[in-house]
Amino acid sequence: MRQAKANGLTDLPSRLEAVLFAAADSVSTEQLGAATGASPQQVTSALAELSAALLDRGIVLRELAGGYRLATNPKWSDDVERFLLPPRTHMSQAALETLAIVAYLQPVTRTEVESIRGVNADGVMATLEQRRLIEELGRKDVVGRPILYGTTKQFLETFGFRSLDELPPLPEGAPKRRHGEVIMFPQSRERAIAVEQLRHSLDVSQEAAGEVDAPRASSVPEPPVTAVNGRE
Repeated sequence: MRQAKANGLTDLPSRLEAVLFAAADSVSTEQLGAATGASPQQVTSALAELSAALLDRGIVLRELAGGYRLATNPKWSDDVERFLLPPRTHMSQAALETLAIVAYLQPVTRTEVESIRGVNADGVMATLEQRRLIEELGRKDVVGRPILYGTTKQFLETFGFRSLDELPPLPEGAPKRRHGEVIMFPQSRERAIAVEQLRHSLDVSQEAAGEVDAPRASSVPEPPVTAVNGRE
């Protein structure tokens, strides 16, 4: 570290590349500055230089989930997957519907999810938690204090969003919150329409899931969940 800092900022793009390669998750500009001793402006400038240098390489720089990370160039994702990854695992209809409800209505309780879907959600929500796509955010301040769920940083990275603001807009008539409460749909037909609208707003796309993390010796890549046809 001392030797790297002694070299000044002329090698900053390469130094940032080394930090990003070693990182398991997205790294913020603040973290990159702390690691290299560079100012936020210097980090931003060096990241732009690094991104341009990697443009036609096998590894590219991506901005995801409020930070930066290295990823394989989507042009060569088929080669990487054939070499490194098992066959892609698709999300089930139930998992995608549940994930859409949590993504758009978070923070949301399990009971609210079940009221919209019309079926028990224990198993599918446990699966989404295991995949690190949803997580507990706290407890609702009502009788029984049920757990509130929301999406994770892993959700943003898996589906290619920089933030939740990039979620596709919901169509007219989809479930929403009013005064902090999820509007319920007591009739099965209304529930079915609402869930279908949510599901279409978070549709699965094999093509959008083309990018995988740059492989690292210290980690074993996990099978990716298919991504979305939303804003990318």
